[in-house]
Amino acid sequence: MVELRGDSLIVVAASAPAFTAGVRPGMTATAGRSLIPALRLVEHKPAAEAADFEALAAVLYQFTPRVFLDCPHAVLLDITGCERLFGSAEALVAKARSTLERVGYVAATGLSENATAAYTLALGGTQTLAQAPVAALRLEASDVEHLAALGVRKVGELLALPLDGLLARFSGVLVARLRELRGAAMEEFAPFQPPQVLRERLEFEGPTDRRDVLMFSMQRIAVALEERLAALNAGALALEAVLRAHEGLPVTFSMPLGRPTRESRSLATLLLGRLESVDTAEQWFDGVEVSVPAHGPVKAPQRNLFSGNDAVQERSIAALVDELTGRLGPDAVARAELTADARPERSFVYRPFIGEGAAPAAPQAPRPAVVFDAHEVSVKCDAAGRPVHWQHGRRESRLVPVALERVHFGWWQGDDAERDYYTVQDEAGALWWLQRRGERWYIVGAF
Repeated sequence: MVELRGDSLIVVAASAPAFTAGVRPGMTATAGRSLIPALRLVEHKPAAEAADFEALAAVLYQFTPRVFLDCPHAVLLDITGCERLFGSAEALVAKARSTLERVGYVAATGLSENATAAYTLALGGTQTLAQAPVAALRLEASDVEHLAALGVRKVGELLALPLDGLLARFSGVLVARLRELRGAAMEEFAPFQPPQVLRERLEFEGPTDRRDVLMFSMQRIAVALEERLAALNAGALALEAVLRAHEGLPVTFSMPLGRPTRESRSLATLLLGRLESVDTAEQWFDGVEVSVPAHGPVKAPQRNLFSGNDAVQERSIAALVDELTGRLGPDAVARAELTADARPERSFVYRPFIGEGAAPAAPQAPRPAVVFDAHEVSVKCDAAGRPVHWQHGRRESRLVPVALERVHFGWWQGDDAERDYYTVQDEAGALWWLQRRGERWYIVGAF
């Protein structure tokens, strides 16, 4: 990794193979390539590195609420009391390592009673503190050189030396590290707080117009978002994606979700489905970014003792609605909602399946399962004006009135100001809904 300083490209970090070959931070890129002609140079982007580091810390937030940063070198977790949730501290560390691998990182970990000791074990790559190299203490380069001249190369050898004799010969950093290792002082690190808006991005090595690269990026980002949402015990309520164009304006799209969702497979399906309908106009892109502007708690589904498939069916329907909304847009997926208007033809409206706002109060009177376009029937009534017999085409039957509902509404609506609706039962036991307007009768529904 290199950055421009003045007129020269300077190495700021080297991979393990490059370091073994002699490439060191601080040397020029030209000197590095003199050692490794095929050395690949990657531009150092501090802002992007800090954002990625904070995203990594957000993923680890699921293991403990006490997360600390030493950006861009280490994330420290205070797992005091949290290890019981995973069985043991070792099991927690193993779970954290597998989580990091899932989002594309290989971590060196250390477990100890204080942060400095754990940090040293992680950098030293050893099981015991005594065997860790002194360079793992993050000392000044001059201190490491002086200790090597004295034959002190392991932390155990350094801890065996009297502290008073080191004060005059070495920097304050070395003395502070020894105090922190022994528990006499505590090393301070910056505390981490998860951001309100979750955001993940993936930058490409070079501009590309390949759809499969965009799709792979969405899938990788979905995995990272799942881990970050899991840390908050939350699910996404909306997604916003940005395809960063190499030239010109970025391509953006967003989608609301009908339920809190955090499973990477579901998030990827939604993003890829929406991506299919996006016109990229043969643009080339430098990277992809996906954010979760709103999220909500995810509750564990409660099992139903008598109909165990209900919850599964509800989740499947909700997932289908989210996918259709992502592909077609929120206005294209609608459902019928009851209104306060008692007239059957105006008793419901179509609203977007996903959206805010409470529906108007529904009428309290029961409504039929099926509503017809009103068509006239011949009805005979008793002395009280109740329907007792009807003839509909060739169909003829006695009727038993079950319920009456009188509907009033304003004359300014441009319709009858009053209607009577009867629920009646025929000889076969079927329930029908009849409407009376003056002396004329209409069949308008069936229960």
